[in-house]
Amino acid sequence: MINKTVFSILLIYSTGLFSTSMDRVEINFDDEIRHYLIYKPQQISSEPIDLVVGLHGYTGTASGFESETTGGFNVSADKYNFIAIYPQGSFFYESQIFRGIKTDYVSSWNDLTGSKTKTPTGETCALDAIKYVKYKNCDLNEAGRCAWASCGDDIGFIKKIIDDIKKINNIRNVYVVGMSNGGMMAHAFACKHSEILKGVINVGGAPHLGLNCIPKKPLNYIIYAGIKDDVVPPIKIQSFDKYFYEPMESITNQWSDSFECKEKKSIYNNQNDTIEEKIFYNCKNNVQIISLLNMDRGHTWPGIDDRNAGNCRTSTQNDIFFNKCKEFINKWGNEYLLDKLFNTSYWMNTLEIIVNKGIINL
Repeated sequence: MINKTVFSILLIYSTGLFSTSMDRVEINFDDEIRHYLIYKPQQISSEPIDLVVGLHGYTGTASGFESETTGGFNVSADKYNFIAIYPQGSFFYESQIFRGIKTDYVSSWNDLTGSKTKTPTGETCALDAIKYVKYKNCDLNEAGRCAWASCGDDIGFIKKIIDDIKKINNIRNVYVVGMSNGGMMAHAFACKHSEILKGVINVGGAPHLGLNCIPKKPLNYIIYAGIKDDVVPPIKIQSFDKYFYEPMESITNQWSDSFECKEKKSIYNNQNDTIEEKIFYNCKNNVQIISLLNMDRGHTWPGIDDRNAGNCRTSTQNDIFFNKCKEFINKWGNEYLLDKLFNTSYWMNTLEIIVNKGIINL
C-alpha cells in the first residue's frame, strides 16, 4: 500500500515541437501515480500571478489540450502572464470506435455525470445508444450501462494540484477552463469548489440532462458551444451517439436565477465567426454569466477547425502510446475567451465600441 501522503517528483522535458516548453510533475494520489504539466510565463516574478487550469476532453491528453485543442495555450500564458497547468485524466488502453475513428487509448474525467446512468428524470442515454468501454474503477451496477467516464476522485485530484501550486507560488486568482469532457469537469469543479475560483470557461461541455449543478458561491462563468455540435449538442439535447445533455440555455438560466442576475443583454458578434453572445449581469458578488453560441462551428475550441484536435500527445508525454500532435496556431479563439474571463467588464465596456464599428448586430 502506498502511503497516502502525496509527494511530488519534478520531471523536466522539452516538448520539442513548440517554442514553449513545459515541466511535468508526477504525484501519488489515491494510491495511483498521476501527473500534470505546468508552464510558467517568461515574465514571471515574485508579484501575485493568476493560475489557469486547462482540462482536456475525452480521449485527450494534457499536452494535446495545450498544443492542438487550444492551438497553443502557452502563448496566451505569456501574453496574459499566468501560470498554466494541464492535469492528465485517468487513462488506459482498450480498443473502441469513437466518433467514427478506431482508438486504443481511453482517457476521461469524472465530472459526476458521465460516470452515471440514472438521473432524477430518467437515464443519461437512450436504449440504443452507442456503448463505450468502462473504467475498472467504476462499480458497474452503480454506474450503469450509460457510464463512459472514470469513477475516480478527479475533483480531489485537481484540488490537490491547485493546493500544491499555491504553496510554492504567489497565486492571486484561480481559473479552470476545459473542452468537452474537460468542460464538464470545469463545470463540476466550480460547483464543488467555487470558494477558491474566480471564474470558469466551459467549452462544449454541458453536463448530462437532469444532472446540472449550481455553485453555492457565485463566480464568473463562460459557456461556449457551436450550434453544429453533435457530440455535446447545445440545443438539441440528444447527441449523435444518443446521449442526453443539458441545453445551454437551461444551464445559464439556472445559474443566473441562483446568482440573482437582474439584467441580460444579447448581441451577434461577427468579428470572426458569427457568435450569439448573451450576458447576465448585476448578479450577486458582481459576477457575470456569459453564453457564447457559435453559428458557424461544431465541437471545437473557438479558432480551431479540427473536431479531433487534442486526441494526441507531444514528447512531454512520450509514455502515452498515442498519436503525435501537430502544430496548430489559434489566431483569435484564446484571446476571445480570455479577454472575457480576466476582465469581467470587458464585454460591457467594448459593446458600444464594436456596435459603432458595425462588428455586431443587436
